[in-house]
Amino acid sequence: MKKLVFIIDDDPVYLQFMKGHFMQMDNYETQIFQSGQDALKSMATIKPDVVILDHSFLNDPVKTGLDFLQDIRKLNSSIPVIYITATDNAELRAKTQKLKVKSYILKNDGFLIHLRSALDNISTQSKSSGILKNFFRK
Repeated sequence: MKKLVFIIDDDPVYLQFMKGHFMQMDNYETQIFQSGQDALKSMATIKPDVVILDHSFLNDPVKTGLDFLQDIRKLNSSIPVIYITATDNAELRAKTQKLKVKSYILKNDGFLIHLRSALDNISTQSKSSGILKNFFRK
């Protein structure tokens, strides 16, 4: 069964870049959103397996990815979130860690490598937790 990934980024180039990357992987399907609000509306009825969330939204000058991350946590605290940003800021990184992001990835030349590693880590963690649940099940 394919895992559903919500990609939330207002930059159409990055959206297509990531969507193209996921098309090369058989075990994922994507839904892309240029607005955090649109993604939150969809999350009311659809639970993605992973969320990739950008920090800056030029189309929403009031809210940042951090605000949307807080909203996502209110809807479902267990959804793995990968936070992507061009901002290398220790304070922002600390805030996202408090909200339990799985990975904080900078938009740079190594972006796709770090994204793939983060996805692999999430996949490994979910498999191992499933194995442990089965092992300790009565």
